[in-house]
Amino acid sequence: MGTVHDVYGWTNVHAHINMSADEAYALTDKRSPHALYELMLMSAGDTPQPGLHDHSPEFGRALGVIAARFAEHCRAYELSPVVSWSYDPHTVDRESIQGEKRFHAHLVGRTHAERAAVAGRAVRAGRLSTVRSRRIVEEASVLGALISADIVDGDALRVLEPVPALSTPTATATAQFRLPQGWESLTSPDLPADLAYIHRKLRRMYDEILRVCTTGTAGMWRRPMVREFDPQQIDVPLRAATRAALAHYLRALRPELLSEPVERSRTAFVYPLADLAYAVTIAEQEGQVFLHLRTNVFSDLGGAGISIMDGVIVKTKKGVGDMSPAEIAARAAFQGDFLRMLHRHPQAARALFPRL
Repeated sequence: MGTVHDVYGWTNVHAHINMSADEAYALTDKRSPHALYELMLMSAGDTPQPGLHDHSPEFGRALGVIAARFAEHCRAYELSPVVSWSYDPHTVDRESIQGEKRFHAHLVGRTHAERAAVAGRAVRAGRLSTVRSRRIVEEASVLGALISADIVDGDALRVLEPVPALSTPTATATAQFRLPQGWESLTSPDLPADLAYIHRKLRRMYDEILRVCTTGTAGMWRRPMVREFDPQQIDVPLRAATRAALAHYLRALRPELLSEPVERSRTAFVYPLADLAYAVTIAEQEGQVFLHLRTNVFSDLGGAGISIMDGVIVKTKKGVGDMSPAEIAARAAFQGDFLRMLHRHPQAARALFPRL
Protein backbone atom coordinates (compact mmCIF):
# COMPACT_ATOMS: atom_id res chain seq x y z
CA MET A 1 0.00 0.00 0.00
CA GLY A 2 2.22 2.74 -1.29
CA THR A 3 -0.30 5.53 -0.76
CA VAL A 4 -3.06 6.40 1.67
CA HIS A 5 -5.46 5.89 -1.23
CA ASP A 6 -4.39 2.24 -1.29
CA VAL A 7 -5.28 1.88 2.41
CA TYR A 8 -8.83 2.97 1.58
CA GLY A 9 -8.93 0.90 -1.59
CA TRP A 10 -7.92 -2.35 0.08
CA THR A 11 -9.61 -2.07 3.47
CA ASN A 12 -12.75 -0.74 5.12
CA VAL A 13 -11.48 2.24 7.14
CA HIS A 14 -13.42 2.84 10.37
CA ALA A 15 -11.27 5.72 11.66
CA HIS A 16 -8.38 7.81 10.34
CA ILE A 17 -6.35 9.80 12.87
CA ASN A 18 -3.79 12.33 11.63
CA MET A 19 -0.80 13.21 13.79
CA SER A 20 1.31 15.24 11.39
CA ALA A 21 1.75 15.90 7.68
CA ASP A 22 3.40 12.50 7.26
CA GLU A 23 2.11 10.40 10.12
CA ALA A 24 -1.31 8.95 10.80
CA TYR A 25 -3.04 5.68 11.58
CA ALA A 26 -6.21 4.04 10.38
CA LEU A 27 -8.39 1.52 12.20
CA THR A 28 -9.57 -0.84 9.53
CA ASP A 29 -11.43 -4.01 8.76
CA LYS A 30 -9.28 -6.63 7.04
CA ARG A 31 -10.03 -7.86 3.54
CA SER A 32 -8.70 -11.38 4.28
CA PRO A 33 -9.58 -11.90 7.96
CA HIS A 34 -7.39 -13.91 10.31
CA ALA A 35 -10.31 -14.33 12.71
CA LEU A 36 -13.99 -13.53 13.02
CA TYR A 37 -13.42 -10.93 15.73
CA GLU A 38 -10.57 -8.61 14.80
CA LEU A 39 -9.44 -5.15 13.77
CA MET A 40 -6.26 -3.80 12.24
CA LEU A 41 -4.34 -0.63 13.07
CA MET A 42 -2.37 0.52 10.03
CA SER A 43 0.12 3.31 9.57
CA ALA A 44 -1.56 5.75 7.17
CA GLY A 45 0.94 8.54 6.63
CA ASP A 46 2.02 9.71 3.20
CA THR A 47 5.30 7.77 3.48
CA PRO A 48 5.12 4.04 4.28
CA GLN A 49 6.99 3.37 7.53
CA PRO A 50 7.54 -0.33 8.30
CA GLY A 51 8.57 -0.34 11.96
CA LEU A 52 6.95 0.90 15.14
CA HIS A 53 10.29 2.55 15.96
CA ASP A 54 10.02 4.52 12.69
CA HIS A 55 7.01 6.34 14.10
CA SER A 56 6.72 8.99 16.77
CA PRO A 57 6.29 8.15 20.47
CA GLU A 58 2.75 9.55 20.16
CA PHE A 59 1.95 6.94 17.51
CA GLY A 60 3.27 4.19 19.79
CA ARG A 61 1.26 5.47 22.74
CA ALA A 62 -1.91 5.61 20.65
CA LEU A 63 -1.32 2.00 19.59
CA GLY A 64 -0.84 1.00 23.23
CA VAL A 65 -4.09 2.62 24.35
CA ILE A 66 -6.04 1.08 21.48
CA ALA A 67 -4.56 -2.37 22.15
CA ALA A 68 -5.34 -2.16 25.88
CA ARG A 69 -8.89 -1.05 25.20
CA PHE A 70 -9.28 -3.79 22.60
CA ALA A 71 -8.29 -6.33 25.25
CA GLU A 72 -10.92 -4.86 27.57
CA HIS A 73 -13.50 -5.09 24.78
CA CYS A 74 -12.56 -8.73 24.18
CA ARG A 75 -13.20 -9.56 27.83
CA ALA A 76 -16.71 -8.16 27.51
CA TYR A 77 -17.22 -10.55 24.59
CA GLU A 78 -15.55 -13.45 26.47
CA LEU A 79 -12.73 -13.53 23.93
CA SER A 80 -9.00 -13.99 24.42
CA PRO A 81 -7.11 -10.99 22.95
CA VAL A 82 -3.96 -11.33 20.85
CA VAL A 83 -2.09 -8.32 19.43
CA SER A 84 0.73 -8.79 16.92
CA TRP A 85 2.83 -7.12 14.25
CA SER A 86 5.90 -7.93 12.15
CA TYR A 87 9.06 -6.21 10.95
CA ASP A 88 10.65 -7.29 7.66
CA PRO A 89 10.85 -4.26 5.36
CA HIS A 90 13.54 -5.49 2.97
CA THR A 91 12.38 -8.93 1.79
CA VAL A 92 10.68 -8.40 -1.57
CA ASP A 93 11.83 -11.37 -3.68
CA ARG A 94 10.25 -14.20 -1.66
CA GLU A 95 7.47 -14.63 0.89
CA SER A 96 7.97 -12.17 3.73
CA ILE A 97 6.77 -12.07 7.33
CA GLN A 98 5.66 -8.49 6.58
CA GLY A 99 4.03 -8.75 3.19
CA GLU A 100 2.51 -5.27 3.57
CA LYS A 101 5.45 -3.00 4.38
CA ARG A 102 3.43 -0.31 6.13
CA PHE A 103 3.43 -0.93 9.88
CA HIS A 104 0.21 -2.69 10.80
CA ALA A 105 -0.88 -4.36 14.01
CA HIS A 106 -3.41 -7.19 14.13
CA LEU A 107 -5.90 -7.04 17.02
CA VAL A 108 -7.61 -10.41 17.29
CA GLY A 109 -10.12 -11.88 19.73
CA ARG A 110 -10.11 -15.67 19.95
CA THR A 111 -13.18 -17.60 21.05
CA HIS A 112 -13.43 -20.33 23.69
CA ALA A 113 -13.94 -22.84 20.88
CA GLU A 114 -10.73 -21.75 19.16
CA ARG A 115 -8.77 -21.95 22.41
CA ALA A 116 -10.21 -25.40 23.14
CA ALA A 117 -9.25 -26.58 19.66
CA VAL A 118 -5.69 -25.37 20.17
CA ALA A 119 -5.42 -27.05 23.56
CA GLY A 120 -6.79 -30.30 22.16
CA ARG A 121 -4.47 -30.40 19.15
CA ALA A 122 -1.26 -29.09 20.72
CA VAL A 123 1.79 -31.33 20.29
CA ARG A 124 5.44 -30.99 21.19
CA ALA A 125 7.52 -29.49 18.39
CA GLY A 126 9.74 -32.57 18.36
CA ARG A 127 6.82 -34.64 17.07
CA LEU A 128 6.40 -32.44 14.00
CA SER A 129 8.19 -32.95 10.72
CA THR A 130 11.38 -30.94 10.31
CA VAL A 131 9.82 -28.75 7.64
CA ARG A 132 6.67 -28.02 9.64
CA SER A 133 8.59 -27.42 12.84
CA ARG A 134 10.95 -25.01 11.13
CA ARG A 135 8.10 -22.94 9.78
CA ILE A 136 6.67 -22.55 13.29
CA VAL A 137 9.87 -22.27 15.34
CA GLU A 138 13.01 -22.11 13.27
CA GLU A 139 16.47 -22.40 14.77
CA ALA A 140 16.92 -18.63 14.62
CA SER A 141 13.92 -18.18 16.92
CA VAL A 142 15.65 -20.14 19.70
CA LEU A 143 18.96 -18.43 19.01
CA GLY A 144 17.19 -15.07 19.09
CA ALA A 145 15.84 -15.84 22.55
CA LEU A 146 19.39 -16.55 23.78
CA ILE A 147 20.86 -13.47 22.13
CA SER A 148 18.11 -11.17 23.37
CA ALA A 149 18.70 -12.32 26.93
CA ASP A 150 22.33 -11.22 26.60
CA ILE A 151 21.98 -7.94 24.74
CA VAL A 152 18.82 -6.50 26.32
CA ASP A 153 19.60 -4.89 29.68
CA GLY A 154 16.61 -5.40 31.92
CA ASP A 155 17.58 -2.33 33.95
CA ALA A 156 17.25 -0.20 30.80
CA LEU A 157 13.63 -1.24 30.36
CA ARG A 158 10.95 0.84 32.05
CA VAL A 159 7.91 -1.36 31.47
CA LEU A 160 8.86 -4.77 30.08
CA GLU A 161 10.34 -7.41 32.39
CA PRO A 162 12.52 -10.00 30.61
CA VAL A 163 11.74 -13.66 31.23
CA PRO A 164 14.97 -15.72 31.44
CA ALA A 165 15.76 -17.46 28.16
CA LEU A 166 14.87 -21.18 27.99
CA SER A 167 13.00 -20.93 31.32
CA THR A 168 9.62 -21.66 29.73
CA PRO A 169 8.60 -23.29 26.44
CA THR A 170 7.63 -19.91 25.01
CA ALA A 171 10.81 -18.26 26.34
CA THR A 172 12.70 -20.91 24.36
CA ALA A 173 11.05 -20.13 21.05
CA THR A 174 10.78 -16.36 21.62
CA ALA A 175 12.34 -13.57 23.62
CA GLN A 176 9.64 -13.30 26.27
CA PHE A 177 8.84 -10.21 28.35
CA ARG A 178 6.23 -9.86 31.09
CA LEU A 179 3.86 -6.90 31.18
CA PRO A 180 3.63 -6.37 34.97
CA GLN A 181 0.31 -4.48 34.87
CA GLY A 182 -1.25 -6.80 32.33
CA TRP A 183 -2.86 -5.18 29.32
CA GLU A 184 -2.82 -1.82 31.08
CA SER A 185 0.99 -1.86 30.74
CA LEU A 186 0.42 -1.09 27.06
CA THR A 187 -0.90 2.34 28.01
CA SER A 188 2.38 3.33 29.67
CA PRO A 189 4.02 6.24 27.80
CA ASP A 190 7.36 4.46 28.35
CA LEU A 191 6.47 1.31 26.41
CA PRO A 192 7.34 2.69 22.92
CA ALA A 193 10.81 3.59 24.23
CA ASP A 194 11.28 0.01 25.50
CA LEU A 195 10.36 -1.40 22.11
CA ALA A 196 12.63 1.06 20.29
CA TYR A 197 15.50 0.13 22.63
CA ILE A 198 15.04 -3.60 21.92
CA HIS A 199 14.97 -2.89 18.18
CA ARG A 200 18.25 -0.94 18.39
CA LYS A 201 19.88 -3.84 20.23
CA LEU A 202 18.70 -6.34 17.61
CA ARG A 203 19.82 -4.03 14.81
CA ARG A 204 23.29 -3.73 16.34
CA MET A 205 23.53 -7.51 16.75
CA TYR A 206 22.42 -8.22 13.19
CA ASP A 207 24.83 -5.66 11.73
CA GLU A 208 27.72 -7.15 13.70
CA ILE A 209 26.93 -10.64 12.41
CA LEU A 210 26.94 -9.31 8.85
CA ARG A 211 30.20 -7.43 9.40
CA VAL A 212 32.14 -10.27 10.95
CA CYS A 213 30.61 -13.42 9.54
CA THR A 214 29.44 -12.74 5.99
CA THR A 215 30.54 -11.39 2.65
CA GLY A 216 28.43 -9.78 -0.04
CA THR A 217 25.20 -7.83 0.16
CA ALA A 218 21.48 -8.52 -0.05
CA GLY A 219 19.55 -7.73 -3.22
CA MET A 220 16.98 -9.18 -5.58
CA TRP A 221 17.62 -12.95 -5.35
CA ARG A 222 20.99 -12.24 -3.75
CA ARG A 223 22.06 -12.75 -0.14
CA PRO A 224 25.31 -12.42 1.83
CA MET A 225 27.28 -15.65 2.16
CA VAL A 226 28.78 -16.96 5.40
CA ARG A 227 32.57 -16.86 5.36
CA GLU A 228 35.30 -17.95 7.73
CA PHE A 229 35.05 -15.86 10.88
CA ASP A 230 36.22 -15.54 14.47
CA PRO A 231 33.12 -15.32 16.71
CA GLN A 232 35.17 -13.40 19.28
CA GLN A 233 35.28 -10.49 16.86
CA ILE A 234 31.51 -9.99 17.09
CA ASP A 235 31.65 -6.79 19.12
CA VAL A 236 28.55 -7.41 21.22
CA PRO A 237 28.62 -8.67 24.83
CA LEU A 238 27.44 -12.28 24.66
CA ARG A 239 27.79 -15.12 27.11
CA ALA A 240 30.28 -17.75 25.98
CA ALA A 241 27.50 -20.31 25.48
CA THR A 242 25.48 -17.91 23.33
CA ARG A 243 28.50 -16.96 21.23
CA ALA A 244 29.30 -20.64 20.67
CA ALA A 245 25.68 -21.41 19.70
CA LEU A 246 25.66 -18.50 17.26
CA ALA A 247 28.92 -19.64 15.64
CA HIS A 248 27.63 -23.22 15.37
CA TYR A 249 24.41 -22.01 13.72
CA LEU A 250 26.14 -19.76 11.20
CA ARG A 251 28.76 -22.33 10.21
CA ALA A 252 26.08 -24.93 9.60
CA LEU A 253 24.09 -22.73 7.22
CA ARG A 254 24.10 -23.85 3.60
CA PRO A 255 21.67 -21.51 1.85
CA GLU A 256 21.39 -22.14 -1.88
CA LEU A 257 21.84 -19.03 -3.95
CA LEU A 258 18.88 -18.95 -6.30
CA SER A 259 19.04 -17.08 -9.60
CA GLU A 260 15.31 -17.11 -10.13
CA PRO A 261 12.14 -17.81 -8.12
CA VAL A 262 11.27 -21.46 -7.51
CA GLU A 263 8.45 -23.17 -5.67
CA ARG A 264 7.49 -21.52 -2.42
CA SER A 265 8.25 -24.57 -0.27
CA ARG A 266 11.88 -24.32 -1.30
CA THR A 267 12.45 -20.60 -0.88
CA ALA A 268 10.73 -20.54 2.51
CA PHE A 269 13.19 -23.05 3.97
CA VAL A 270 16.54 -22.53 2.24
CA TYR A 271 16.58 -18.91 1.06
CA PRO A 272 16.97 -16.34 3.84
CA LEU A 273 14.97 -13.22 4.38
CA ALA A 274 16.78 -10.09 3.24
CA ASP A 275 17.61 -8.41 6.55
CA LEU A 276 16.65 -8.15 10.21
CA ALA A 277 13.17 -9.63 10.64
CA TYR A 278 11.10 -10.35 13.72
CA ALA A 279 7.50 -10.70 14.85
CA VAL A 280 5.93 -9.38 18.06
CA THR A 281 2.98 -11.08 19.75
CA ILE A 282 1.23 -9.94 22.94
CA ALA A 283 -1.01 -12.52 24.59
CA GLU A 284 -2.22 -13.92 27.90
CA GLN A 285 -0.74 -16.94 29.62
CA GLU A 286 -1.65 -18.34 33.03
CA GLY A 287 -3.29 -15.13 34.17
CA GLN A 288 -0.47 -12.87 33.01
CA VAL A 289 0.25 -10.94 29.82
CA PHE A 290 3.49 -11.37 27.91
CA LEU A 291 5.14 -9.82 24.90
CA HIS A 292 6.96 -12.32 22.70
CA LEU A 293 9.55 -11.38 20.09
CA ARG A 294 10.37 -14.11 17.57
CA THR A 295 13.32 -13.61 15.23
CA ASN A 296 13.11 -14.97 11.68
CA VAL A 297 15.79 -15.89 9.17
CA PHE A 298 14.00 -18.42 6.96
CA SER A 299 10.36 -18.79 8.05
CA ASP A 300 7.91 -16.48 6.31
CA LEU A 301 5.30 -16.57 9.07
CA GLY A 302 4.95 -13.31 10.97
CA GLY A 303 2.88 -12.12 13.89
CA ALA A 304 -0.42 -13.02 12.24
CA GLY A 305 0.68 -16.37 10.80
CA ILE A 306 2.17 -17.52 14.10
CA SER A 307 0.21 -16.65 17.22
CA ILE A 308 0.45 -17.61 20.88
CA MET A 309 -2.65 -18.82 22.69
CA ASP A 310 -2.46 -19.81 26.36
CA GLY A 311 1.29 -20.36 25.95
CA VAL A 312 0.87 -22.61 22.89
CA ILE A 313 2.58 -21.48 19.70
CA VAL A 314 -0.04 -21.71 16.96
CA LYS A 315 0.30 -21.68 13.20
CA THR A 316 -2.78 -20.18 11.62
CA LYS A 317 -3.48 -22.63 8.82
CA LYS A 318 -6.02 -20.35 7.23
CA GLY A 319 -8.06 -17.31 8.09
CA VAL A 320 -11.69 -17.25 9.05
CA GLY A 321 -12.70 -18.16 5.48
CA ASP A 322 -16.06 -17.36 3.96
CA MET A 323 -18.37 -15.80 6.54
CA SER A 324 -22.09 -16.35 6.73
CA PRO A 325 -24.41 -13.33 6.87
CA ALA A 326 -24.78 -13.89 10.61
CA GLU A 327 -21.00 -13.95 11.08
CA ILE A 328 -20.58 -10.80 9.00
CA ALA A 329 -23.17 -9.08 11.18
CA ALA A 330 -21.47 -10.30 14.36
CA ARG A 331 -18.11 -9.06 13.11
CA ALA A 332 -19.53 -5.64 12.24
CA ALA A 333 -21.24 -5.38 15.63
CA PHE A 334 -18.02 -6.28 17.44
CA GLN A 335 -16.06 -3.63 15.56
CA GLY A 336 -18.76 -0.99 15.93
CA ASP A 337 -19.11 -1.61 19.67
CA PHE A 338 -15.35 -1.28 20.08
CA LEU A 339 -15.23 2.07 18.28
CA ARG A 340 -18.08 3.40 20.42
CA MET A 341 -16.39 2.18 23.60
CA LEU A 342 -13.08 3.74 22.53
CA HIS A 343 -14.73 7.12 21.92
CA ARG A 344 -16.33 7.12 25.38
CA HIS A 345 -13.31 5.84 27.31
CA PRO A 346 -11.37 8.20 29.62
CA GLN A 347 -8.22 7.42 27.59
CA ALA A 348 -9.89 8.29 24.28
CA ALA A 349 -7.97 11.56 23.93
CA ARG A 350 -4.64 9.73 23.97
CA ALA A 351 -5.79 7.52 21.10
CA LEU A 352 -7.88 9.96 19.07
CA PHE A 353 -5.95 13.19 19.73
CA PRO A 354 -2.43 11.85 20.38
CA ARG A 355 -0.62 15.16 19.82
CA LEU A 356 -2.55 17.01 22.54
